[in-house]
Amino acid sequence: MSKLPDTSWAKKGGSRDYITTRPLSWDIGKKNSGWVLTIPAGREFESSVPRPLRWVFSPDDPFFLKSAVIHDTLLEEGFRRAFADSQWFEAALSVHAPGLRTWLAYSGMRARRFWKWVFLSA
Repeated sequence: MSKLPDTSWAKKGGSRDYITTRPLSWDIGKKNSGWVLTIPAGREFESSVPRPLRWVFSPDDPFFLKSAVIHDTLLEEGFRRAFADSQWFEAALSVHAPGLRTWLAYSGMRARRFWKWVFLSA
């Protein structure tokens, strides 16, 4: 069983389920890359899990909160979905999230995007 990650930088609340309590920094690409995403204190975010999958994945899973805030921030700043998804995956790995759950969640996220691209784009 993996040790639970530190989530003291966030608390339950806000209009989107969670809010950052202090700034959170994320090195994009690799540690010390020089490209740092800084998420300010007070940033609201959510950890979205489709309702039919909540028996497997909890939106309150501490292993995926860091991933969720990084993902939401990147999307809302205009980055491409594939890039934001990749950073979701990297953030989950950075806190030692369970491998199978991480892989399944990431694969589901990418499969959903692919489905929408193939069948819903005009």
